[in-house]
Amino acid sequence: MDNVYKKTTKYDIDFPGYCLFFIKRLLRLLKNGLGTSDKITIDISTTKYPYCYDAFELVIKTLERKGYSTRIPSFIREKREGKEDVLHYSFIIRKLKKKYDDLPF
Repeated sequence: MDNVYKKTTKYDIDFPGYCLFFIKRLLRLLKNGLGTSDKITIDISTTKYPYCYDAFELVIKTLERKGYSTRIPSFIREKREGKEDVLHYSFIIRKLKKKYDDLPF
């Protein structure tokens, strides 16, 4: 029974650190890489942070407030013999169009 899946929740991880890790990296990479394209794929690899749906919901909301749209990332677990597994997360991010109807004037 070694292969039993246990869902990782926000109570199982350092939730603020987890969210900050992804938000900081995504915003830094977006600032450097979006340029002329309105869609970009960003890959982030880590051994420290297992997949946590609760945290990715907050990451998505934060990016939306910054003017970007994305979905829950896809991920691949890379098993390494005798070492920690590496998780590869892939985000597809689009720049949101500005809503001129929401302007105060």
